[in-house]
Amino acid sequence: MSTQRSPGEWEHLSCPVCESISFTRLFEKGGEPFARCDHCSLIMINPRPVYSDIIHTYTHGYSTHYIDKHEKKLRRARRMVRRLSRIVAGGRWLDVGCSAGFTLQAAREAGFDTHGVEVDPLGVKYATEVFGLKNVFLGSLEERKFPDGCFDVITVVEVIEHVPNLNDFCRELKRVLAPAGLIYLTTPDVAHWRTPRPLQRWEAVLPSQHLYYFSDATLRRLLEKHGLKIVKKRFNLKPGIKVNVTHAGRPA
Repeated sequence: MSTQRSPGEWEHLSCPVCESISFTRLFEKGGEPFARCDHCSLIMINPRPVYSDIIHTYTHGYSTHYIDKHEKKLRRARRMVRRLSRIVAGGRWLDVGCSAGFTLQAAREAGFDTHGVEVDPLGVKYATEVFGLKNVFLGSLEERKFPDGCFDVITVVEVIEHVPNLNDFCRELKRVLAPAGLIYLTTPDVAHWRTPRPLQRWEAVLPSQHLYYFSDATLRRLLEKHGLKIVKKRFNLKPGIKVNVTHAGRPA
C-alpha cells in the first residue's frame, strides 16, 4: 500500500452490510485501497485512514462550492421540497449533512419546522447567518441525540457515502423517523449503466471522502438490516441512486 501514513493510522474494517471480513482489492487511488466485499459486493475504502484524518477534509470550506452556486442550489432544493411535500404535507424536517442550508430554507418556505446537522463550520455559518436558520447544529446526526420519532421528513442527500459508521448512522435514522415519516436518500450508484469503467476513472471515486460505493442491492440490504425499506426508486440518467425510504413495517 503506497502511503506515507504509519500502520496505526489505518482502520481495517469488516463489511458494514454483511459483516464479512473477506475482500478483493480492486485498485488504489490517492494512496488509498478500494476493495469489494466478497460476500455482498459492497465497494469501500478498506483499510482506510482513521476518521480523525477524514473529518479534517470537511472543516476547511467543504461547502464553498455549494455556496458559490447559491441560486442554482436553492432552485433545486425548492423542486425537491415541492415533490416530497406532496407525500408529507407538513411537520418537522431534518436535513442530514445540510451544508449551507439550501434544503432547509426551501422546507421552511413550504411551512416545515426545520432542523439540520452539518460537520462543516462554514456551512453552518452560512445557513445561520445568510438564511437566518435557527436549528442548524455543528456535528453528526449521532452526536445530536434528537428525540425518538420526531421527524416527519428526513433528507440524506449525498451523505451516506461519507459517514464513518454506516450501522450507527442507519440505526439513528430509524430511531428519529416518525412512524409515518419519510426519508429521501441519494448516493452515487456504482452499478449504474453509465458508471465509468474502469471504476477508478469515475469522478465519484474520492479518497478520504466517499468511503462506500453502493448498488441498489447493497443499499437495500443495509437499510433492511435496520428495519427500513425502499418504497420508491426514482429514475436517474446520471449514475446515482434516489430513493424514498420508510419504516419496514409501514404499508407501501
